[in-house]
Amino acid sequence: MEIGQRVRINFEVATVRYIGEVDGYGSQRWVGLEWDDPTRGKHDGIVRGKRYFQTRHPNGGSLMKHEIVPKPTDLLFEIKDRYIEEESVETEIELAQSNKKIELIGMDQTAAKQSNIEKLINIVLDNRSVGFPPSSDSPQFILCRELNLYGNLLYKWKTVRQILEYFPRIQELNLRRNRMQCFNEEEDDDESEGDDHVYSDSCKKLVISECNLSENSIDSILLRFPSTSDVVAFGNDLTRFSVSEAVSSRLTSLDLEDNPFKTLDSIHGTFPNLTQLSVANCGITSLNGFDGSIKFPKLEYLNIKRNSIVEWKSVNSIRSLKSLKRLLFDCKKLSTEKGVHAYEIVIAKLSTLIDLNRFDVSEVERRSAEIRFLNKYAGLNDNEDHQDDIKRLIEIHGEPTLDTAKKGLAVVKIRIECGNRVETRRLPLGMSIQKIRDMLARLFKVPNTSKIRLYLVMSEKAKQHRIELENPLREFGHYSPSEDRDILVVEHD
Repeated sequence: MEIGQRVRINFEVATVRYIGEVDGYGSQRWVGLEWDDPTRGKHDGIVRGKRYFQTRHPNGGSLMKHEIVPKPTDLLFEIKDRYIEEESVETEIELAQSNKKIELIGMDQTAAKQSNIEKLINIVLDNRSVGFPPSSDSPQFILCRELNLYGNLLYKWKTVRQILEYFPRIQELNLRRNRMQCFNEEEDDDESEGDDHVYSDSCKKLVISECNLSENSIDSILLRFPSTSDVVAFGNDLTRFSVSEAVSSRLTSLDLEDNPFKTLDSIHGTFPNLTQLSVANCGITSLNGFDGSIKFPKLEYLNIKRNSIVEWKSVNSIRSLKSLKRLLFDCKKLSTEKGVHAYEIVIAKLSTLIDLNRFDVSEVERRSAEIRFLNKYAGLNDNEDHQDDIKRLIEIHGEPTLDTAKKGLAVVKIRIECGNRVETRRLPLGMSIQKIRDMLARLFKVPNTSKIRLYLVMSEKAKQHRIELENPLREFGHYSPSEDRDILVVEHD
């Protein structure tokens, strides 16, 4: 056992901070522990007026007799314990040759497992006590593609390197919740001399979340995984993310959630191939002035939820992400004119979006949002944050009509066609599609309402769009029907 080592005691995890004698207890050897859960401790390392170690939390430490503190285990021991010894739990093995699971019965079960652990494709050892690499008699796990070591007792990067020597074709490695030392804190000569040593040249996805990483370690870690393009590194208390061009140029997906960046400028450099980025809950309050056209030219997915962004200038800055298709964003924090939702304005402003907060942005959804935005804001004097969007949308939809709410109207006069018959009716904007369907069934003498299908034919300049009104609960006003240009078409079987 050594200082810095991680140990698990009755499902609780701690870091060894002291090994030695304690005054008043003779030659008995003690281990000073700093608990991950500080409520488990009793003091900060001072016992009877003498300091033996220091904890971050004033009551995060305690002392235990050396002989009762269990040592971490090696990887092979945990693999055997997980996939061989627990017969009642593991009754299936996934074999690489067929990608099928086979059920094993009785004595054959154990024998088959013992002969096939090296053929496992996915090895999951979450919340166990792995602290050392496999023993020298361990087989090579050449077929393993995913190794999940979530919540184990690793703390040295040298140990990670030694483990990966047994996984030459690994594609995904999960190290989440292993509290790792910084590279410059590891005093092992081999590690300090081998800064450019490759840990895995096959690993494509690396999960290093909640690993207590330092900002200066990130680049050194990722350089050791030269094929990694997908990095998950949330919850590391990083205030900046800075990597070399060799790393930034190959990243395609980056999850930096729950790090206190405060601004996207804290992510240094350019990322020419990045398509997915998560910066949720990063303390970001503004994107004003942000230009993503050079920094993230291929970004298609952005998660920026759980940040306090309350200004429309920030949404305008998101327009610089020319390839953006999917966005997660807290729209409700933005202020709007009465009668229009922030969700709709975001859609109107970001013309490339096809998905907002995991809802598809359909053609009719976009048209409705753009027209409602245009009608609400084009006539306002205080529309500085929206001028560029108003000009762009007028070129698409033409000059806006006076908003019906401003007219004091709640109905729209619209032409309705059913076969050769044409009618003109005033339809309430607040009426549901189902009620309109029922009304038109009576008007056109269609006996079965369920057989009626409604289409809104929308004319814009030389173009026409035919949209089915298939959601019976949605209000007619949602589609922003125009009295002058649109036709409601009724079809039935």
